[in-house]
Amino acid sequence: MSSAAILENVQTSLGGFRMTFELRGVPVQFANALRRMLLNETPVVELTDVQILENTTLMPHEVMKHRVEMLPVKCRPSEEDTVRNARILLRVPPVADGSTRILTTNDFVVEATRTDLLLKDRDLDTPMFFLKLRPSETVHLTARLRVNPSSSQLCVATYSYHVDEEVAKLDSEKFADKVQFTNFHRQLSYHRDAQGRPDWFDFTVESIGVVPAKDVVLFCLKDLMRRAPLWVKESSIVREAEPNVYHIVSTTEGHTMGALAQVIAYGLGMCSFVSYDVPHPLRPEMKFRFRSVDKTPEEVLTAVVDGITGLCRSTISAME
Repeated sequence: MSSAAILENVQTSLGGFRMTFELRGVPVQFANALRRMLLNETPVVELTDVQILENTTLMPHEVMKHRVEMLPVKCRPSEEDTVRNARILLRVPPVADGSTRILTTNDFVVEATRTDLLLKDRDLDTPMFFLKLRPSETVHLTARLRVNPSSSQLCVATYSYHVDEEVAKLDSEKFADKVQFTNFHRQLSYHRDAQGRPDWFDFTVESIGVVPAKDVVLFCLKDLMRRAPLWVKESSIVREAEPNVYHIVSTTEGHTMGALAQVIAYGLGMCSFVSYDVPHPLRPEMKFRFRSVDKTPEEVLTAVVDGITGLCRSTISAME
């Protein structure tokens, strides 16, 4: 297995908030690990500690609180002073003339060093809709900011297997109905490595408008490289009763790291058996188990970590 990823055809649009690229020479588990982190393992600044002081609308407090928390915040997690000190206020008295009123994010008052904390529509540059007030209805609420470490800065994070044009041409000859092949079966003519596994992926990443797509991808790659050695260092190697079988249990990682470590270990050829297990989806626990006759467990785990960090490092180098 190659330890160097190849990045090709990198293209950006929408002012850098949308990015497409091709990633070659990596196992599907690496592509999936990157996608999982993009979708659910990036820090995001969000509204929290919502205090509803007055609400005479028909909307229940719980729904209004949830709607406030869902408003996108134009602030990076690194802006610590802003996150710590900012206060957001919405106070709307009853309308005197008896007409309805549309509330948007422009009606919120931001008490911070920056007043543009609530994100506008990324493409139209218009304020976000919040609530429609009927005559005599009023709302008064406050909120603060926090950093959610496990969220997403993206609205799109997908990848597909790259179609090998030469294979597709050969496969199309097996079909009398060319339209059916083009519309459906062509996607099965993807590029494969020597073992017949997919190793070329077409990524599409689109940011909600706070952090450029490229920066989000780089953050996830660097975070994956940082986490790779930690779960090994924080776990103790357990020798099982079966000869040459070992396992370690991580309380910080799950499928993202487990599946990637498994395919890297098999690719290195040091183990005759490798598995990982996540006993419960709501509990942070992952058991990594392997059998190695010629290598010590420390050597195997070190090689696995080096393989993961090597893929991350080569991808980061190509993207920067």
